[in-house]
Amino acid sequence: MAGGRSFVTRQDIRAKYGVGANVVTGWIARPDFPAAEAPQAAGASRGREAEQFDEAAVDNWVLSHENQLWLATHEGEEAAREAALRQLPQGNPGDLLDLDDFRTLLGDFNRGKPIARGTMQSYRSRGQIPVADRREGDGLRPEVYEDMWLRRTVYNFIVDQPGMGGRGVGRATKKDPDIAR
Repeated sequence: MAGGRSFVTRQDIRAKYGVGANVVTGWIARPDFPAAEAPQAAGASRGREAEQFDEAAVDNWVLSHENQLWLATHEGEEAAREAALRQLPQGNPGDLLDLDDFRTLLGDFNRGKPIARGTMQSYRSRGQIPVADRREGDGLRPEVYEDMWLRRTVYNFIVDQPGMGGRGVGRATKKDPDIAR
């Protein structure tokens, strides 16, 4: 520590926020990320791994640009998950959503535009999204004529989807007890 400031390396950033090397490299490449400073220790290794960053500046940057990740690091995964859920449109958890609703919500959350229908159908056929809560001919009411998901199923998947750990959202560990079969 020099002059009351703490410094962190790329490895420290990865460890603190639980992200991979590629995520940190992407952050550092952004023009608004805090600039690297010279290594503090005499004889320190060379290269990118020796770069040092002002810890408070990095933390402020993460707060501004990766809010859910910052929340998970500082307030816990449940706080980050709740923040992610608040970003989704309000609605009854028991609402039935079709594949187009699902792809729109998932795409908007992840990248600001719906996922192509064909891509979503591929996800479904490969088991990369949850099995539909309702299917044609399942004998439940109201009758449905295509695969349908409960809003809560879609929202839980969106905030718990694989890869979201890097964005600070934990994965659900409990089965939804509210789904009546």
